[in-house]
Amino acid sequence: MKIVGMTSSLSRRRLLSRAVAAAGMGLLATGAAATRAAAAAKPSGQAPPVLPTIGQQFTLSCIGFGATLVVDLPPPLPKLNFIGSRVVRVEVGGADFVRLRTVNFAMEAVHPLFGKVTLRLPDIDSSPDSLLQLTPNGLVETWTQSMALTFSRSGDVEGPFSYESLEPGKWIANHILFPPPPQEMNPDGSSTGGTKYVLQAPIKYGHDSTEAAQLRGFDVNQGVILG
Repeated sequence: MKIVGMTSSLSRRRLLSRAVAAAGMGLLATGAAATRAAAAAKPSGQAPPVLPTIGQQFTLSCIGFGATLVVDLPPPLPKLNFIGSRVVRVEVGGADFVRLRTVNFAMEAVHPLFGKVTLRLPDIDSSPDSLLQLTPNGLVETWTQSMALTFSRSGDVEGPFSYESLEPGKWIANHILFPPPPQEMNPDGSSTGGTKYVLQAPIKYGHDSTEAAQLRGFDVNQGVILG
């Protein structure tokens, strides 16, 4: 009787082991199927970035909100919200980069003390072309830009008062594709979409080597204008 009992117990254990093993295989199969399904559901990914074609020209909208104007005034220093555009043409570069020549540029802001504040290309633009480089992390643009700064007035004194950048401004932007995607505006006028260009150092303005003003924190969001 003991032998029969032991045999029955062993049989039940074998059946239970087989059932657990079968269930485990079923879970593994289900998990593998789910993994395959999830992998199939994932997007194939974006195409690798490429440099634009030589000779192409793009018009970009430009929004730079919250720039600090450093002038001889007691704090708080003025904050300016600039809106405008930039036109670039793709020029010959090298194996992994192209040059971007700014053929037109203008941005405007309004302030109670200075009236209309304008940034534009100087009469003689000595800044080097910007560079758009293909890197392992995508496209990196170094935007280098000389510009003239003009106030329509200074307090109660009518202008215009004009100054030129003592050194070109320099911005860095990281792109997935170039040109950057179009912009849209929030209700307050700030930008969504586009690509952020980060200013690398304050831009100094004046005459000859005499400094009259600076722009700090002048990051500019840019996006292509379609059509």
